[in-house]
Amino acid sequence: MAQLEAGGFSLDAVARSGQVFTWRQLDEGRWLVASGARRCVLSQESSTLEVSRVSGGDPDESELSYWRRYLALDEDYDGILDKLELPDGARETNSGLRVLAQDWWDAAVSFVVSQNSNIPRIQRTVWTLMDAGDGCIPSPEGLLELFGREGFAEGLRLGYRRPYLEALAERALGWHPTCLDRPGMSLDETMAELEETPGIGPKVASCICLFGLGYLNAVPRDTWIKRAERETGMSWDERYGGIQQQYVFAWYREGASRHERGA
Repeated sequence: MAQLEAGGFSLDAVARSGQVFTWRQLDEGRWLVASGARRCVLSQESSTLEVSRVSGGDPDESELSYWRRYLALDEDYDGILDKLELPDGARETNSGLRVLAQDWWDAAVSFVVSQNSNIPRIQRTVWTLMDAGDGCIPSPEGLLELFGREGFAEGLRLGYRRPYLEALAERALGWHPTCLDRPGMSLDETMAELEETPGIGPKVASCICLFGLGYLNAVPRDTWIKRAERETGMSWDERYGGIQQQYVFAWYREGASRHERGA
């Protein structure tokens, strides 16, 4: 089993953050993680992450480099968080939370599926797709092939999301976001390009940009974030607004959970 230094990182905080749906908990403290066509098993002991292949054995250096980037382990989160406006206690309550560098296709499929849904249902749908795709989200070609199978799409119970997911897959057969070939492309340009796909509006586009395309200034605005804006007059950092959003989102959602528990 290989190890990665992970000071200031928390698997648990990331897993419960609502930003990723391709993780599955194997048992206490162990997670099966998928990204693109790659998979690994992660666990954490203090400030050390233990990484192994799903088939067993140690990952090689290129695999470890991929997972280090995916988990944002080299980002100076202490320095970033020092610059951000956050509610009192948000940083401490969500210590170790980071924005993952997910595969853009994984993020696109996940957040099209996520519309007007809840985390358990999103996970069930994404996991069903992954089970049909050898443990990873199927490629655009694979997704369309699955939807052509009798009864498969109906079993997902996607409702109005089904044509959106099909439209995304059909577009992605010969296309990917231009920013992947053109570093420095603005967030507004990439948002506009994504929104040309039926079913992708500003919220889903901003999620794809933040979680799948590396735009750490993208701020998905859901119910919790709109509430934070109303109640606190929150303004978003021009460079790291997406990281700020994740801490604010987690803080407000955790606060609602504490209220429901009577804590």
